[in-house]
Amino acid sequence: MKVLTVSQIRAAEENAVLNGTFSYAELMLNAGRAAADIITKKYNVVAKRVAVVCGSGNNGGDGFCIADILSKLGAFVTVITPLGTPKTETAAKFFKFLPSVTVTDELCGEYDIIIDALFGIGLDRTIAGRAAEAVDFMNISSGIKIAIDLPSGIMENGKIAGKAFMADLTITFIAMKMALLLPPASDYCGDIEVADIGVSVKDFEALAIEAPSFKKRAKNSHKGTFGTGLIIGGSYGMCGAEILAAKSALRSGIGLVKSIVVDKNYSAFCSSIPEAVTVPVKTETDGGIALTDEQIENLMVSCDAVLIGPGMSGSFSAKQTVVKTLNAAKVPVVLDADGINAIAFDISILRRIKVPVIITPHPAEMARLCGISVSEIQNNRVKYARNFSLVNGVITVLKGANTIVAAPDGSIYFNTTGNAGMATGGSGDVLSGIILSLLAQGFSPLNSALYGVFVHGRAGDIAASMLGEISMLPSDIIANLNKAFK
Repeated sequence: MKVLTVSQIRAAEENAVLNGTFSYAELMLNAGRAAADIITKKYNVVAKRVAVVCGSGNNGGDGFCIADILSKLGAFVTVITPLGTPKTETAAKFFKFLPSVTVTDELCGEYDIIIDALFGIGLDRTIAGRAAEAVDFMNISSGIKIAIDLPSGIMENGKIAGKAFMADLTITFIAMKMALLLPPASDYCGDIEVADIGVSVKDFEALAIEAPSFKKRAKNSHKGTFGTGLIIGGSYGMCGAEILAAKSALRSGIGLVKSIVVDKNYSAFCSSIPEAVTVPVKTETDGGIALTDEQIENLMVSCDAVLIGPGMSGSFSAKQTVVKTLNAAKVPVVLDADGINAIAFDISILRRIKVPVIITPHPAEMARLCGISVSEIQNNRVKYARNFSLVNGVITVLKGANTIVAAPDGSIYFNTTGNAGMATGGSGDVLSGIILSLLAQGFSPLNSALYGVFVHGRAGDIAASMLGEISMLPSDIIANLNKAFK
């Protein structure tokens, strides 16, 4: 699915009109019909009290069309125009044909469904005055809340214009909008439905990750068919992260997981995951893991992909192991958690590695890599993910709501699976294990990252549907990978 900026959406609409495919009035009517169709498929509108709060621009015109259609389908519709009558020619045309609905500029009443058609993609200023009152009125309504195109108050860059409509459902037209996928705006959108109104798209800014399809396995397969993944992590007292990564790798179809385990963690690790092959090494005095050059060389020969970092700690010995392993890497690498922190002092090592590298930082780790604040990362997620991948030649998986995957060629992908129940320690270790598994099975580095992120989020969504977001654990994500790989 293509993800567009506001300027790209406007260009697509203009091109559709200029080449004679549609008039602006036809586009508005198509939008109204498409939105009304989605609404009526999701909710019963017959005899329901519906308020459509319309602005004075073309988003308001979309609202007029929706109001007319829902009224004809049996809803009791009130159109509220807090900003006055329409100021665009196209919207004014549809405003004239609302004989069966109540029209008022008063922000009052109780409604079963309230539809926000104030601003859409047209907002470029802080909401104030009557518009702010309208947003407040809609937000305090007890009814189902639906936004048309974008929740009012969201700007193109995902920022909030003072305040914003908190939607249960956002119906957006033509394509997914970048603003809907960026913080803090993504908290205001609820479920998102993209309505096709017949406009073709040429230019786009990013792609939303599509659900992967996995081939049926050949009957005459064996464990070597599906690769060996090496995990280096789990300093003393921190083997839980390595256990989660190993379990998720195995649940994701890898043939064999080989884990480097410090001897003080050996019993805990083996009792938790007997399916993994363990390579015990001495626990260093700082609790970390240390490997000799010869050990690393031998391990590289016996694996198809390596994951470095889960539970590794920031010890001196662990950092040395990370750097030595990266320098000696002969197979694709997933760099996560303390593996990322270990190179933050000198990220040039990434540019010297001769194998594909996937890094999976959360915002704080990304901030360390870039030498800036977490808030700067969160305010410019696409910019920093893209630049880091371009400069360092790696695939960057910037975790968070709508995780971003950035490729070395500058391509950007947004994930649309996952939920807030996954915002807990250990979820990232599960993700890194899934990506390791896909790499070892022979998927390309980019597809390993894309598929891993999508499946991880889908398993999290399944877990949340069963347990709720508050009570779910990273191990519940692993437990539902069997349903996510479909």
